[in-house]
Amino acid sequence: MKEKLDKELILSRIKFHYKFKSDAQLARFLGLGTNTLANWYTRNTINYDLIFTKCNDLNPTWIITGEGRPTKAYSNSEANAPSIAEEDAVKINSQYNQLTEIERLHQIITLQEGTISAQAKTIEVMNKLINTKDK
Repeated sequence: MKEKLDKELILSRIKFHYKFKSDAQLARFLGLGTNTLANWYTRNTINYDLIFTKCNDLNPTWIITGEGRPTKAYSNSEANAPSIAEEDAVKINSQYNQLTEIERLHQIITLQEGTISAQAKTIEVMNKLINTKDK
């Protein structure tokens, strides 16, 4: 069975590489209206001819699969390889953009609660150390 390509991930890679902060910036770069780009996301479609024409400095394999070097100009040295963190950032950004504002706020609160819990444990350990020294 033929695997279906994740067009959203392809668009996210391009957005990440060119450091676009919004879909509107990506749409302008591609010469599209924001509605057309939104339709691409909704329908999981993409105009490959347009992508490869506008992103002619990027490695087509990297655009499609995320494998290899992002640009054609990269040398073969490992120092230029995209990091796992960069790839994860693309995926996280893509997932984050799909969330509603309430879901985003819920995620932020959950993360902050985790931080508060970790800080409370640190305070507890420090208090034990202080109490041990006082004895």
